Amino acid sequence: MVNLNQNKGRPTSRVSPVHSEKKHKSQESSTHSRMRERLRLREIELKIYRELGDSNNKKLKLSVLLEKLMRYILKALETDSGTLYLLDKVTNQLIFKVVQGPMASKLKGLRIKPGKGIVGRVVRTGKPYISSNLTNDKEWLGLKGDYSQRNMLAVPISVRDSVVGVIAVLNKVGEKQFTSNDLDILVSLSNHFSTILERRELFSKLDVKVKQSEALQHVSNLLVSSLNEKIVKERAMKAVTELIAAEVGSLLMVDWDKKELFFEVALGEKGSKVKEIRLKVGEGFAGWVAKHGTPLLVDDVTKDKRFQGKVDKKSSFVTRSMLCVPVKLRGKTIGVLQAVNKIAGNFTKDDKELLELFSNQVAIALENARLYHEIRETFYNTSEALAEAIEKRDPYTGGHTKRVLGYSLAIGKELEMDSDSLERLKLSAVLHDIGKIGVDDAVLRKQARLDDDEVNMMKNHPRFGADILKHIPQLKHIVPGMYYHHERIDGKGYPEGIKGKKIPLEARIISVADTYDAMTSTRPYRKGLSPAVALKELKKHSGTQFEKKIVLAFLKAYKNGEIQE
Repeated sequence: MVNLNQNKGRPTSRVSPVHSEKKHKSQESSTHSRMRERLRLREIELKIYRELGDSNNKKLKLSVLLEKLMRYILKALETDSGTLYLLDKVTNQLIFKVVQGPMASKLKGLRIKPGKGIVGRVVRTGKPYISSNLTNDKEWLGLKGDYSQRNMLAVPISVRDSVVGVIAVLNKVGEKQFTSNDLDILVSLSNHFSTILERRELFSKLDVKVKQSEALQHVSNLLVSSLNEKIVKERAMKAVTELIAAEVGSLLMVDWDKKELFFEVALGEKGSKVKEIRLKVGEGFAGWVAKHGTPLLVDDVTKDKRFQGKVDKKSSFVTRSMLCVPVKLRGKTIGVLQAVNKIAGNFTKDDKELLELFSNQVAIALENARLYHEIRETFYNTSEALAEAIEKRDPYTGGHTKRVLGYSLAIGKELEMDSDSLERLKLSAVLHDIGKIGVDDAVLRKQARLDDDEVNMMKNHPRFGADILKHIPQLKHIVPGMYYHHERIDGKGYPEGIKGKKIPLEARIISVADTYDAMTSTRPYRKGLSPAVALKELKKHSGTQFEKKIVLAFLKAYKNGEIQE
């Protein structure tokens, strides 16, 4: 038999059925509440992931995308403020990249050293951190202002096992504390942020490489598009500043006979003053590069003994950083390219490699321009020698070609002809009488006036000249200027009798220059006219024999002293 009184005097452990049911319902409600909270967080998390994967959001600027995602985080974790810090690798500082909440206007864009505070701890350890009471937390540095800070959750953003930033949220609403669910969500989002940053970084680097490659190709095309050394050098330096994102650039050429470097091209407001400076080989950064034939990258010039302050003193420019590479031709350094002061951050290894590639293009372009210049000068000298040889057949026309050349170029400059047109005019003027080689000496050297038959023979010299030059394909562009230089605006000239604008510009110019020299030159059968009389004759026949604007250009050049007797 069971003794019913065996527990008499002891407290009973029995729970009433009503109390037990309430407790069960309370536990069930709490479980449901936690499940609903986790479900709510996961739904928001999924929504954020959908945002990350949305094609439109992928096109957004990183800063805009991060701002948008931070709003979701604050909503998901029910906090009133949040900050996304990114580490600046150059300055090793944390930047308040995204700030939302009451302190946003004061904090956004600020920089701090990553060694202290809760955020600094997260960067240092690479681990999340939860603070339930910021007031009593020794790691908390606090934020100045009226904004009350109670609790905080911070997690690292890592890319390739290296912390690149931190996401931190403050003040859980309703006096609540951050939970393990909050931590899980923020860590998960941080991982996605890391993926975004890594992908953006890779695409950014790829985009920079592509743009640099395109720019390098564009610059290469520019360099080879001209055989003018001055143009090549100027284009080279403008391209350097764009490619390397430097404040200024310069090209120094090496004079090995004097063992000096001189500034061939110096960009910037003080470029003209810099050009007055010469450096000894081995002196300064450029001199060192010229001497050793190797590139040089200096982040802080003031800490380098090779720094020469005289260039800055002369130009009133402040040099902070420098990147120099040699310009080599067949293994010999012929110059030095300088990029000064990286606009953002410091010059990098990629900048150095890019500038070295560019220097190779510059060397080739300079060599092409030099060879072309030599060939052109040789050709001009040969042409002038040929013209002088023809003149020697007639002792009374000595110096005629040189004078006509000088007058023609003076007119061309007054008409503001471009460089290519002036080159064409120059050759046309030098060879304008080359056809006289086919005229009989009896006619060419006659010391009296020519009769009608002899005049007609003389009128054939443009045709003779055209026949000679047509065998040289490279000179076909100057044949019109030479062939038509005896035509008249009114159509009464020779050899074709064309008129007006049908006569090439070079021929119209040479016609004025040639006639003026003929009028002012003394012949055996007459004395040359004075310049004043000859000028009146040009004016008199302006609009009939000569084009008006060309006569006016000649008169202006004469008045300005550009035409010497």
